[in-house]
Amino acid sequence: MQTDIIYLKSSESMSEVDDESVDLIVTSPPYNIDIKYGNKTEKGKVMASKAIKYSDKMTESAYRELLRSVFEECKRVLKKNGSIWINIKNRYINGEIITPFWLQEYFEGFTLKNLIVWNFDWGGSTNRRFAPRYEFVFWFTKDKNNYTFNLSDVSIPAVNYRPDRYKSQLKNPSDVWKIPMVSGNFLERTGHPAQYPEKLIERIVLAGTNKGNIVLDPFMGSGTTAVVAKKLGRKYIGYEIVPEYIEMAKVRLNNIDKEDNDDKN
Repeated sequence: MQTDIIYLKSSESMSEVDDESVDLIVTSPPYNIDIKYGNKTEKGKVMASKAIKYSDKMTESAYRELLRSVFEECKRVLKKNGSIWINIKNRYINGEIITPFWLQEYFEGFTLKNLIVWNFDWGGSTNRRFAPRYEFVFWFTKDKNNYTFNLSDVSIPAVNYRPDRYKSQLKNPSDVWKIPMVSGNFLERTGHPAQYPEKLIERIVLAGTNKGNIVLDPFMGSGTTAVVAKKLGRKYIGYEIVPEYIEMAKVRLNNIDKEDNDDKN
C-alpha cells in the first residue's frame, strides 16, 4: 500500500487502501450549501473571481448518500484502535438552521468521544440573526476503550496554576477550541476557498497518532491534512477530485522539503 500520496479520484472507493491500515482519519466534507466558491460577491451578486471555482450543490439525498459511501470506506480502512475526526458546520437553508447531528447515523457501533466546538472570531455577517462563529468537529473512535489519545502532546498552560493543588502547570484543553480561520494574510493561505487552519489539524494529529502512523483525508482539498501530517513525522493518504487543489497541495508539501533543506544548510 502506498503512502504519502494524494489520489485524483472520489473517495467513495478507496481500493488503494488496505483494510484496517489507517491510524487516523481527519476531514472536512463539502458543506452542500449552494455556494459557488471562488467568486467575490456583493449583495448576492458575483462581482469578481478570486479563486478556483467549484459548485457546492447536490440534492440532499445525493449529498448524504455521498457521505455515507465515503464513511463506509473510512470505517473499512480504519484500524481497530483508530479515530475519525470530521469538521462540519450547521447549514442555513431556506431561512432555517440545519444541524449536522444526522452524521451520527453513519457511525453506528462507533463511539462519539467528543463534540468539539471550533470557535473563530470572524466570518460572514447577517442582520436577521446572530453571526455564526463556530463549527463542529466530531471525534469518533472505532473501539470504545482502545484508542490513541496523547494528552501530554496537546496539553496547554494552566492560567490559574496553583502548585498546592495541581501537579503540573499544564492542563487538558477543553472541548471549545478558539483557533482563527485562515485569512488572506496567513502564510499558509492558498487559492482554496474553504481552507481550514493547520493549527486545528495539528492538535488532532498530535492527540490521535504517533510518529510514523498513517493519516487519511478523503476530502483533501488544498492539502492541509497532508501538510500537517508530514510536518509532524506522520504518513498521509488523500483523495481529491479537483486537479488544481492537488497541485496546491503538492506545492505546500514541496515547500516543507525546501524548509527542511534550508535548516540543514
